[in-house]
Amino acid sequence: MSVRAVHFVGSFPAASTDDAMRAMLAAGPRLRTLPTGEVRRYEWYIQPIIDDLVAQGVLEVSKLGSWRSSKDRPIHRVPRGVELAGGMLNFGYLEEAREALPIFTRLRAVADLPGLSLQVGMPTDFTMTFIATGVTGLRRHRKAFQEATIREITAIRELAGDDVVVQLEATGEMVLMAKTQPVHRRIDAAVGLARGIAETAAATPAGTRIGVHLCLGSMRNKARTTLRDTRPLVDLANSIARQWPSGRTLEYIHGPLAAGDIPPVPNYEFYEPLSGLELGRGTRFYAGLVHETPTEAAQVETIRMVEKALGRPLDGVASACGLGRRPRLIADALVARAATLAVSD
Repeated sequence: MSVRAVHFVGSFPAASTDDAMRAMLAAGPRLRTLPTGEVRRYEWYIQPIIDDLVAQGVLEVSKLGSWRSSKDRPIHRVPRGVELAGGMLNFGYLEEAREALPIFTRLRAVADLPGLSLQVGMPTDFTMTFIATGVTGLRRHRKAFQEATIREITAIRELAGDDVVVQLEATGEMVLMAKTQPVHRRIDAAVGLARGIAETAAATPAGTRIGVHLCLGSMRNKARTTLRDTRPLVDLANSIARQWPSGRTLEYIHGPLAAGDIPPVPNYEFYEPLSGLELGRGTRFYAGLVHETPTEAAQVETIRMVEKALGRPLDGVASACGLGRRPRLIADALVARAATLAVSD
């Protein structure tokens, strides 16, 4: 019987941080990290953060949108006459970590899991800048968003030390790679997708523990795009690992093998490129394949196909994205299914 880790991407549909963390802790000793649950933003992910920046007067709406989908989102700009700097941006991750840390410490002790770490998730600066300000804003304002991200990571590291793993969530990067296949590797090189993630990591304090979540989006449980096969995922993951800075630990890379309401593909050819995954010693690969639609037996068969392609057992199983866009009953069921799949033959 294989024993794989269980990974949760971060968000969970709960009334409180304590409730969310307790629900995910039901996966038990297979967990390596316990997310905060992101209860302030679990349903809408980045929207509450952007709304806060508007309320702070840092951004203003330049194009209206309803947030019904990622395409139909509002686009923002910096107010006229304002020069955006990282010190002006407060994303709220530190406050989230401050609330979660004492809850985490208590739950870890009760569960007797001394090796468990707190997980704090946040979009990469590329993803946050693009969603907030569009392509034009990427050119003008990404540096400020990166500075603010690094500042919050540094503060969280000072707060929790080695007890915290920061998860950088690369939705914009993964979607762009998927949409530009088969020339996606040129896009990575030209735009600096992996390089930007590595540069952010390099600017964090020495010893910072970081995981990377490659994401296809899940607004209203609908992915922004889908993969033709796993090649863009493999190429982006390898590029990140190859450029990773010394002195910062790349704990894991999580890859989406499902997409929103679309379950994993029941086709070995889809997973075959995983044979080329090269993350380096000590970096785990978490397969985002846990989904409510297939039967448990079908999910076990998917794991077999993935492990055949990898040529080794999986390090862990996960859903493709956070569970916050799912009803609570389904989220709880997926916690249980992940725990079951982690020990399946």
